[in-house]
Amino acid sequence: MAIKLKPEPAWAKYITEDNLPTDDLKFLCDIIGLEATKKLMINLPGFKLSIHAYCNQPYKKQYIIDNYTATSKNIRELVRACDTTQRYIYKVIKEHLESNRGKKS
Repeated sequence: MAIKLKPEPAWAKYITEDNLPTDDLKFLCDIIGLEATKKLMINLPGFKLSIHAYCNQPYKKQYIIDNYTATSKNIRELVRACDTTQRYIYKVIKEHLESNRGKKS
């Protein structure tokens, strides 16, 4: 979705980190900075944004597949890096191996 950004209006200089109207905007400001938050406020008022709880799963799975070495130290590192469990690591690897077996047949 390409959006043509509006130029910053003169009144935008009054938007500061201290006077952002909602906790959501304050949270955004902490993550992406005031200038990016102001751009969102000016260009997308009323826009609803939802970040699915599992949106990062495909990237974590690929990271696990690319970095798995079957050592206990490695598995602990993957658990920490992906904020998951050993069981999930083994599940991802098992699914990956099974899908590769199916491709070779």
